Amino acid sequence: MTLRKSYYYLAIAGLAAFLVGSASAQSFSWSGGGDATTWSQGANWVGGVAPTPGAFQIFLGTGFPTTTPTPITIGASDVISLTDQIFGPEWGETLNINGSVTAGFGFAPVGDMAGPMSVVNMYGNASYISGDSIFIGDMFWFNGGPNVSMNLYDNSQLTTKYLALGGHLNIFGGTVTVNNALLIGPAGAGFWGSPLSTDATRLMDIAGGKLVVAGDASAQVSNLIARGILEGNGIVGNVNVDLLSDPGFTVITAVPEPASMTLLGFGGLAAALFSRRRSGSIH
Repeated sequence: MTLRKSYYYLAIAGLAAFLVGSASAQSFSWSGGGDATTWSQGANWVGGVAPTPGAFQIFLGTGFPTTTPTPITIGASDVISLTDQIFGPEWGETLNINGSVTAGFGFAPVGDMAGPMSVVNMYGNASYISGDSIFIGDMFWFNGGPNVSMNLYDNSQLTTKYLALGGHLNIFGGTVTVNNALLIGPAGAGFWGSPLSTDATRLMDIAGGKLVVAGDASAQVSNLIARGILEGNGIVGNVNVDLLSDPGFTVITAVPEPASMTLLGFGGLAAALFSRRRSGSIH
């Protein structure tokens, strides 16, 4: 059975379970039938209604490859809540998050290695809070579609209990917080044994932001560096590991680039000169 068929059947099964088990919660499916980009526009959703607060599941897939490649945009003023998870973007879609999303369970973007990459971008003060798991191309109920890139910019926040990595996570700004565990399978498979997610498909690059992981993750960091899948500013192993500033957590940041270090040096010199001038020690 192909990846896309498996995923399709799982989505249908999930929808059927919802119909049986809950008469109040609703699921919503993206159609792109309006302007093909605005999340809050009802015409972009099957049934003509955008997701309402407390939705059950939200499906962003429109086919393989996607028939709606225009980025789906969650606006800065959008506040989205759902009890389960968002499935997608899928098979070459892009999701731009500028507002806030709170999901009772998780988030599952997927992309097929033979097709276009699926992309998630988080901008400004965007946030995605997962009650359980974020699956970046590696899921326990599905073999996974690891051709996914998730990118954080500015002050965006991604918070979850578990983060499973099968694709790429780029922390250019903001913070990724993993409150229980970072789930990364062995070099040749996904965390749950899928042969599709491997070290050839996964990569984590920390640049202007930070990764915060529960407990002492220093051994795991060393392992990921040895496997070539943890970078700082695009350089494998170019990271700082801080076990002190946030008790009970490991804070991982990139080693500053030389240009940044020079600027920091100039900044320190300027501060020292300013302090001396205020104290009257410069004549």
